[in-house]
Order: sequence, then structure tokens, then C-alpha cells
Amino acid sequence: MDLASRLARVAVSAALVGAVVACGGAATSAPSSKATASATPSPAPTKPFASVVQPQLPLPTTVRWAIDKGSPDDPQHRSLLVLFYDGTAQGWRVVDASGTEVFRVPIAGSGIFGPETCVARARQANEVETWVSLDEMLITRFAQEYRTYRAVAEGVPRGSVTLAMTDTGCRAV
Repeated sequence: MDLASRLARVAVSAALVGAVVACGGAATSAPSSKATASATPSPAPTKPFASVVQPQLPLPTTVRWAIDKGSPDDPQHRSLLVLFYDGTAQGWRVVDASGTEVFRVPIAGSGIFGPETCVARARQANEVETWVSLDEMLITRFAQEYRTYRAVAEGVPRGSVTLAMTDTGCRAV
């Protein structure tokens, strides 16, 4: 066998070994008088990506409301409508008797509320609260018509529940 044939044979053997190793099988060289060699087996395939599913958190079963003082820095002098509820929600919609949205109440961040506020005075041990600033016209309308309104809690991660609202009687305006 001449040198060119030998080089071609070595190149083909190397390519075959590389292909077999890349596929995870045992590699052997081209037929020859030497012993066959095995390649290192490829590692076990990794687990496919499993999406983490948020478990359904308990929806609220009650919602109560109060009217609190707004920020003294608010140039519009709005009041806070405070919702107190049990369970978990990622937002609220207040709807009228026909189901039309009157306004939204997002989940509020933290706030500092003194002992004179409804947040401090009206909240029960098993409740969390959220609030939204409303102008005088809308808060007055709400206080007069809340019995015809419903609060729709958006569940975590999904679902919803529609609840009647109970007045706490607390007004800190």
C-alpha cells in the first residue's frame, strides 16, 4: 500500500471514529490487525426543561371596605378606598350590577398607616389590605351604591371570584 492510500485510510478511520463517538456508540477503527478500542460513552441526556407551575392559591371568600385619608401631598386631595380580604388576589375589579367595570383596585405596595387610620383600626387578624386613591365624586358614589356593586378578585395564578362587599363603617377622612 502506498503512502497516499495509507493516509486516506487513516483519515477515513478517524472520521468514522469521530462520528461514532459523537453519536454515543462504541468506536472501533477500520479493520486492521490491531485490537479495537472503545470510546468513552457519552453522558446520559439531561432532563428536559420542566416548567414550574404556580399552584393555585386560595381565592378570597370575604371582602370588606373602609375609606381612609389619602396622602397629604396629593394635590387632588383624594381619599383611599381600602379593601380588606382573606385569601390571595393579584388585583380587584369593582363592577356594577350589569358587570360593567367601575374601577380597578391594584394590589398596593407597602405603606405607613398610623393608629388613627382605618388600615390600622378596621383590619382583622386574618385579613390583608389593598387600596386605591379615588376622587371625591367617585368615592361618594361608591359609598352610596356599594350594595349594588361587586368586587371581582383575580386569582393567583388564575381564576376569579365575585364577592359582595361589606362596609366596615370606618371612615378616617
